[in-house]
Amino acid sequence: MPRRELLAKIGGCLLVVALIANRILQLPGWPGYVREVRGLHSWFDGLPGAAPALDLEARYTAFGYARSQVVTLWSLQLSLWILETGLLLGYALVWVTRPAATSAARGFRETVFPLLLVLLPFGIVTRPYTYPRWIPENASLHLGGLYAINLLLILAGVLNIVGLAALRKSFAVMAEARVLVLGGPYRWVRHPMYLAHFLIFLCVLLQRFAPLTLGLYMAFVAGQILRARIEERKLAETFPEYGEYRRTTGMFFPKLRRA
Repeated sequence: MPRRELLAKIGGCLLVVALIANRILQLPGWPGYVREVRGLHSWFDGLPGAAPALDLEARYTAFGYARSQVVTLWSLQLSLWILETGLLLGYALVWVTRPAATSAARGFRETVFPLLLVLLPFGIVTRPYTYPRWIPENASLHLGGLYAINLLLILAGVLNIVGLAALRKSFAVMAEARVLVLGGPYRWVRHPMYLAHFLIFLCVLLQRFAPLTLGLYMAFVAGQILRARIEERKLAETFPEYGEYRRTTGMFFPKLRRA
């Protein structure tokens, strides 16, 4: 195994472990807890880095919402937490089991540029939560908006998992060619995982909307489009059949064909 590939696998797995550990420590604050699991938050007491416990039921019933509405929100957020954590484990699994690249990444555009794009969304995720500023908790649309955001996040997460499962041995962060994947969602679009990422970080943007996060999101989308074109050039150079595949499929959305 090439040394760079080994270092990438070790570094990627360590990053995933750190992210999952952080997600577990954030459980008391997101999704918080309701009556049925109120006692579980005590397990996190005293753990370094654990988020302050959030009684989601008390917070929203104080604004007049029915308990069933709050439990629905909590269930959506818990489902999303499970889905996202499973997705991180999936990334780690395909990362350590993928074969060496047939055509390795070279130069800034194929190596450093994709890594910078991976880090860019953290600038959105770490910004202050501004959703209540735009739609206050006592507004009738507040919980409805959160339902919609969480449902879209779940759908995008499922698309991400399906795309990752189809990609498997060909998964890469840098512009590398391993195995040409034409099945699963790649039968209709060339970059389903990028589409999932656009939707995921759009939802994050809606929760943390500000001029800075809007600018970061626009830069992320533009960068991902350029990254996709760089990857396609790499794949076309490695796999002769990629040209026909690119002609008959859409980049992010299925291509409409004439009868």
